[in-house]
Amino acid sequence: MRRLATGLLAPLVLAACSPEDSPSAEPVASTTESAHTPTDADRAAILGTVQSLFDALAAGDGQALRDIMHPNVLMHSVERAADGTRSSSTSTLEQLVARVEGSEQVLTERMFDPEVRVSGDLAMVWTAYDFYVGDEFSHCGADAFVLTRFGDSWTVVSLSWTRLQPPECELHPEGPPK
Repeated sequence: MRRLATGLLAPLVLAACSPEDSPSAEPVASTTESAHTPTDADRAAILGTVQSLFDALAAGDGQALRDIMHPNVLMHSVERAADGTRSSSTSTLEQLVARVEGSEQVLTERMFDPEVRVSGDLAMVWTAYDFYVGDEFSHCGADAFVLTRFGDSWTVVSLSWTRLQPPECELHPEGPPK
């Protein structure tokens, strides 16, 4: 059987168990959103890396993709068809390069409303996007990039995305690409 604290220790035990009743209780520090907010320079560099990836897609430039992405980048897409069936796929950097270099049409991906978080040399970008093959709308959704800093540059080490159709995803606020 447990004994209740008595005597001189009783006030200490009770105070430790009841922080709201203790005048000396300090609130526990919590992690705030600003703890992972990048500097303006980091935000620009990180989003610049993502934009460079989109530019490489549009240019059909496989070497630029290799320069931006880690050789063992993990890429994963999740799709929900009009009939509600769900599917997912993974791909390698070389599969992406082959698709991009083999495309006879311009592949246009545009991000908007990106959220960027940073912790040391690790960054995450969550952004809405739309995707066009030539002049034709293909799909839209959300991209989730994970990047690491090597030296002074950021490298994409993981990319996951949803492939959806409106109204389940938003189109770029500027309308179709020009």
